[in-house]
This record gives sequence, structure tokens and C-alpha cells, in this order.
Amino acid sequence: MNIETRILTATLLLFFGSIYAQTHDEADIEKLRSEIKKIEKNLHEQTNREKKTIHTVEELDKQISLNKNLVSKLNSKIEKQKKRRIDLEDERQTLSNRLERVQDIFAKRMISLYKHGKVGTLELLLNAKNVNQVLLWAEYQRRLANMDARLITSIKTRKAKLDSTEVQVARVISEQNKALEERLSGQKQLEDSRKSKGELLKKIRQDKSTYQQQVADYKAAIERIQKIIRESEEKRLREEQEQQHNITGEPELSSKIPGQPFSALKGNLPWPVAGEIIRNYGPYRHPVLKTVTENIGVDIKASLGSEVRCVADGRVTAITWQRGRGNLIIVNHTDGYYTVYTHVDEISVRLQEDITAGTVLGVVGEAGIDKYPLIHFQVWKGFNHLNPETWLAN
Repeated sequence: MNIETRILTATLLLFFGSIYAQTHDEADIEKLRSEIKKIEKNLHEQTNREKKTIHTVEELDKQISLNKNLVSKLNSKIEKQKKRRIDLEDERQTLSNRLERVQDIFAKRMISLYKHGKVGTLELLLNAKNVNQVLLWAEYQRRLANMDARLITSIKTRKAKLDSTEVQVARVISEQNKALEERLSGQKQLEDSRKSKGELLKKIRQDKSTYQQQVADYKAAIERIQKIIRESEEKRLREEQEQQHNITGEPELSSKIPGQPFSALKGNLPWPVAGEIIRNYGPYRHPVLKTVTENIGVDIKASLGSEVRCVADGRVTAITWQRGRGNLIIVNHTDGYYTVYTHVDEISVRLQEDITAGTVLGVVGEAGIDKYPLIHFQVWKGFNHLNPETWLAN
């Protein structure tokens, strides 16, 4: 083999070797790209599954909460109807006793007239001074008999109406009991479904993307609370300005918030629920994300179903539902102070209702995506959130 042939052979080997190497590299790159796409697809599907699971659990919690509220209201209605039936039975018994007395008097009078009527009439005719006296006695007897008859008829009519009303009340109670049984049966199914999500929730709590969603929901909840309080505070300030231009200087009754100055209660506020603070006010480091977020209230661990009470006199400014927070109640107090309560079930107050300290707002709801049942409690002054721990009584 001459020198030219060797050079050509070497060149061809290098050329084809280079082509082979490039082809091999391209195949590796395509393989990596394919793996990346597969992973991205799996991550996307996993994210969607997690979002759907969170949404399902939250909707289930919301449905359980609404169903509990309905069961509570049905129970309240049934108790009212039962009380009404007792009142009707008492009234019917009173009328029966009265009817019995009237009938007894009427019967005794009739017996007396039957036994002594002829003699009494003869004595009256003999002793009467004139005919008018006889006629007057006869008219008196006639009217007395008519009055007794009307009274007996009236009592019987009223008693019949009471009997009819009592039948209607009994039917209403029966229908409401049936509706309550259906709701309780449905509640059990919901509770069973909720229980089956328990293990899944444990996994979700440990999932980083889920915690990221929690943080996003938490920030959105803060913004929503700030918006509600800002609107309420702007309204209060407008009303104060309007009152300053008022000749009398007296605020309108509808805009006056009840209660003593809220600022005087600092350090002596009753707790909204019996429990212990498990997350303090201020910066909070997330155990999984390792990110720091600000807790603008306190989380009070409490027993499921325990009563949640308003800490001071005020007016219910907002009742709403928030993702990750459940039912939320905002109460407007004097001098631009507000308190916020979340995770409340079986709400027992109305929007714009004036309430007093100690009024039951509802009960502690399901834990949701939190580990324990709790109440999140906040204190605001105007547009600024305050540390509730400095306001609550020790």
C-alpha cells in the first residue's frame, strides 16, 4: 500500500468515525430529550392529580360543613315545633278544663230548673209586684242560657282548631324528622368519604407542591381579608366624615357599632375558643418548603365541635368561605377594630347582626389540610393587623 492509499484510508476512517460519533451523540441527546419530556409529563400529571385531590377534599369539607349547618337548623326547627306542640297541648288542656267547668255549671243549672222550675216560677208569679218583673226574670233566664250555649260553642270551636293545628304540627315534625334522617344518613356517607381521604391527606401534607399551593392559598386569603376590612374601614371613615358635617353630630343608629371601646380590652380579651396556640403571630418557617411566611394571626388548636365565641361586642361584617380556611367570619368592633375567625362550622350568626361578647359564632370545623382542628384568630386596627397574643387574657 503506497503512501497516498494510506492517507486516503486514514481520512476515510476519520470521516466515518466522526459521522458515527455524531450519530451516536445525537441518539443520546434524543434519548435524554425523550426522558425529560416523559418526566415533565409525569410531573404535569402528578400536579394535576394533586390539584384535583386538594380540590376534592376541600369541596368535601365544604359539603360536610354546609350539611352540618343544615342539620343544626333542622334540629332547631324541630325543637321549636316540639315546643309549639307542647304549648298547644297545654292550651287545649286549659280549654278542656274550662269547657268541663262551664258544662258542669250549665248542667247543674238545668237540673235545678228542672227540679224547682215550676215551684220557682209559681212563687215568682205570686210574689212579683208586676208583670214587668216576671218578664224581666224570663228574659234573664233566656239570655243566661244563650250565653252558656255560645260559650260552650266557642270553646268547642277553639278546641277543634287546636286539635287541627296540633295535627299539622305533628305532621311537620314528622316531615322534618324524615328530612333530618336523610341528612344524617347523607352526613354519614360524607364522613365515610372524608375518612377514606385520611391516608391520602397524610401524603398530600408531605408533598412539596401541595404545600406550595397552601402558601398561595394563604396569601390569597390574607389579601381577601385585607380587602374586606379595607372596604369596611373606608365605609366607616366616610360615615365619620359625613357625621362631622351633620348639625347634630350624632351618628345614625344603623351605622353605630355597639360596645365599649375595644382598645380598653387589650390584655383582657376572652379567648374565642378553649385551646392552646400552636402557631404564633409573626414570621413562620415552613417545615417542608423551608420558606418564611408571615402569620398575621394565631392558630388555636381546639376540640372538634367546640363552641367558637365572639371576643367583644360588635357587628358581623363578613361571612364567607375561603380555600384553605373554610368558613370565615369578620366582626367589626368600635374605633375601627376588627376580629377574624376562620375554620368555623355550623355558623349561628347573620351578616350585619349586632352581637355581644360571648355570642356563639359557630363550632370548630374539620381539620381540612391542617393536622388538627383549629381556629385561626386575627385582630386588626384599621388596615393593620395586630398581635392577638397581646390582646388575649393570660
